[in-house]
Amino acid sequence: MLNLRPIAVLLAFAGFAATLPAASLPEAAPEFAWAISAGGKGHDKTRCLAVDTRGNVFLAGEFVGTSQFGGHTLTSAGDMDFFIAKCSPDGKFLWARSAGGSGIDRGYGVATDSAGNCYVTGHYQSTNATFSGVAIHNAGDYDIFVAKYDPDGKLLWVRAAGSKGYDYGHGIAVDGRGGVFVTGALVGDGSFGELKIVAAGGAHLFCARYDTSGKLLWAKTAVGNARGSGHGIAVDGAGNAYVGGSSGGAGTLGGLSLTNASGRDVLIAKFNPEGKVAWIHEGHGSTNAMVHEITCDRAGNVWASGMFKGALKLGDRTVASHGDSDLLLTSLDPSGKRLWTRTGGGPRVDYGLGIATDGAGNSFLTGEFTDTAEVAGASITSSGSTEIYVAKFDRAGTLRWLTQGGGEKGDNAYTIVADAQGNLYLSGNISGPAKFGSHAVTSAGGNDVYLAKLRVK
Repeated sequence: MLNLRPIAVLLAFAGFAATLPAASLPEAAPEFAWAISAGGKGHDKTRCLAVDTRGNVFLAGEFVGTSQFGGHTLTSAGDMDFFIAKCSPDGKFLWARSAGGSGIDRGYGVATDSAGNCYVTGHYQSTNATFSGVAIHNAGDYDIFVAKYDPDGKLLWVRAAGSKGYDYGHGIAVDGRGGVFVTGALVGDGSFGELKIVAAGGAHLFCARYDTSGKLLWAKTAVGNARGSGHGIAVDGAGNAYVGGSSGGAGTLGGLSLTNASGRDVLIAKFNPEGKVAWIHEGHGSTNAMVHEITCDRAGNVWASGMFKGALKLGDRTVASHGDSDLLLTSLDPSGKRLWTRTGGGPRVDYGLGIATDGAGNSFLTGEFTDTAEVAGASITSSGSTEIYVAKFDRAGTLRWLTQGGGEKGDNAYTIVADAQGNLYLSGNISGPAKFGSHAVTSAGGNDVYLAKLRVK
């Protein structure tokens, strides 16, 4: 089992490298308040988190077989089912729901509104998928679902969209004006309800807006040879949506050019409330790069997490990976101008997966690293396979603190959120016993869900 260990800070002065103790970072890392696990003997994984105004946390993802969420038992209908669960601020599961059919069905994105309702998106392969007894049609391989649950876990509505290809909803966000924004990928011509979408060829990024009753207001996709997908989405105080994902190949999005010649590179786009694209921020040069999650404050300042391989040009800055893939965090202002970029990694695989902000200009990055990796000048070392890190950056992009957790068998933090008090919640999966500070969690077998709370003062 892993205990949190000292983290060395590496500073270079004209070729001289000095290793300083963790105390040299501007702030001490906060303590973990609690950590819990859930799942069964099969594969269980959290892919997204959201928190409501009362501090309740919503988890969504996938599970196989029979899984336990506190006192709530879920059993999958087929190969893999979607789950949504609600947890209290003190780490007690309040309810858990599942949906799906005979195939593979996953939840990728979750969001909440001011009334405590939650909205989820993902994809389903099952031709017989049901949500609390409500069946949805499958147009082909995998299709997109968007669903709304009330604070007690009652399904209010579910909507389907897609084509005959591998489609998915990956990110979802709710504004304060009755808008529900979804992003993901659509492969080929498809439909969102009665709206027909022409997206010939491979996967294309989409952004769609529903109202809170499930009525589709608009849906936009990239066109041309611009293969890509939307992974994360966030909404500012004016109802603008910011989509983060990837793109490769020439094409357009909302009439604006996508200029990546090939491969897969970073893409961030701003949509106004009516679906018009205000700007696009692209990365260039990497052989494989993407934004995984994105967040913004009410003013429209943006933070995006992700990964890249090789050399990546973002605005006026070019960065290079240390090894197979490196973690990425970049910040933009409301006009799409890059403010700063931070990277990290080692010789193996390192990801920036979850990103959150506290509304005061601080950002919190989480993900996974392997062996020894550098994060913005600080060095961390795992005890076994992949492990979890959490890092705080201030408004200027300065690393304030860095901590880690997990076990010896391979763990990740897929997502992170901040509540109104600035506390942080992170989740993903563990593959065996793990520790978060002094809090130990166990795995029932395979991969299990965990949820950990960092009490940030």
